[in-house]
Amino acid sequence: MATDEASLERRAAAGDVAACMQLGRRLLRGRGVARDYERALACFDTAARAGEADAFYLMGKCYMKGVGCSKDPEGAVSCLENAARRGHATAALKLGACFEQGVGAPQSDELAAYWYRKAAARGESCAYDELLRLGRKTSMQKGKEGA
Repeated sequence: MATDEASLERRAAAGDVAACMQLGRRLLRGRGVARDYERALACFDTAARAGEADAFYLMGKCYMKGVGCSKDPEGAVSCLENAARRGHATAALKLGACFEQGVGAPQSDELAAYWYRKAAARGESCAYDELLRLGRKTSMQKGKEGA
């Protein structure tokens, strides 16, 4: 088993994207290795530089929560947007929530709806619920303004 870990470490150090992702996840969760959030983030960064959508998504989660780095909501939104533009459905869903709540980006129900629709189109079932809820919220706000 130790040789498997050593092989994974060598492949990740050489820039193998799959190895970076596997090692990053292990480091993040402490599976088979000691938890090391900073090293996990470095692994995801290597994979993201190669264009790996899931790496951008995981980096976004780390930046949002301050895991392995300082909290950086704007950096998180940037990473989530990179992942979403590469087809990552869950990143699009989380990006919609960022715009809806104004976390790491200016509050915008229009952009929230845009990203929720992208997430729904990519099969993220929760996105439909978010679109419905956002639509109801927007309708209620318009009703209050008209009263």
